[in-house]
Amino acid sequence: MLLAAVLALAILIAVAFNVSPWPSALLFRRAFTASNVTEPRGLAAMKSKVTVHRNLSYPSSYKRNDFDLYTPKQLSGSVPIIVWVHGGGFIAGDKSGVTSYATMLASEGYAVAAMNYDYAPDAQYPTPVIQVGEMITRIYQIAQSYGLDADRIIIAGDSAGAQIAAQFAALQTTPGYAQEAGIPKIALRKPLEAAVLFCGPYDVSKLSSIGSSWMAKAFVQSVGWSYLGSKHWEGTKAARMASVVDHLSEEFPRSYVVDGNYFSFPAHARALISGLKADGVSVSSTLYPDKPELPHEFQFDFSHPESYEVWKQTLEFLKS
Repeated sequence: MLLAAVLALAILIAVAFNVSPWPSALLFRRAFTASNVTEPRGLAAMKSKVTVHRNLSYPSSYKRNDFDLYTPKQLSGSVPIIVWVHGGGFIAGDKSGVTSYATMLASEGYAVAAMNYDYAPDAQYPTPVIQVGEMITRIYQIAQSYGLDADRIIIAGDSAGAQIAAQFAALQTTPGYAQEAGIPKIALRKPLEAAVLFCGPYDVSKLSSIGSSWMAKAFVQSVGWSYLGSKHWEGTKAARMASVVDHLSEEFPRSYVVDGNYFSFPAHARALISGLKADGVSVSSTLYPDKPELPHEFQFDFSHPESYEVWKQTLEFLKS
């Protein structure tokens, strides 16, 4: 009887994982809650220069429509606004994951709106992209209250957030793309000033390039099914439309593209850089093809010397 019960449970689990993306998505979502990174040197001093307005909200018809706003305590001149979209494989993550980086940027004179968005399988593609537009619309409304320059908006993101940020920028700048994708553009007062993109999958149809292990394959299948809404998501229109590398134009904002080389998307980064340069877009990049195991999202872990290099180059890019 015990053997029969165990066998029945195993069959039930197998069936569950094959009829719905929810079991695997919840399993991987739990894995995203564990984080152990080294904070940058001097973070306490940076915090003393920053004011954080937590759990503000932006109007949205979707859930998780809140954000944290980091502003310099000493406001002088034009204060650009960085809208940062967090990572989490489209199925997890939180604005709190970019707390340190947002603080660092605010200490250098930038306002940072670290936004949440509804994620899969709860909300599927293109919900987060739409919410970026809703977030920026809200920024226009509150910029005056906080002494910010709403005419200088920089879009940024990491991991899945980098894809979402890049797709939003492409939808705003590539003729016909928004109409083809069925995602409404918003009325930008001025073009996006720049894009900062860390470790993103910009060719969604080739998500499997993250690795060949069974775990990587299981993760990719869970993400694709959860976010794009089809078990056989690779050939869907959603996958084609979300593949930013195929929808670029000369109007895309000048960009800084970063990636590591282990369990990440360096091939996607190279394809994005190549496509942008072919369209005449100004692109800076930091890739590490020769470094041993510089992992996905390494830029947030300052146990890596390369993270300090990326931080320095991020500031140089923003100030150029």
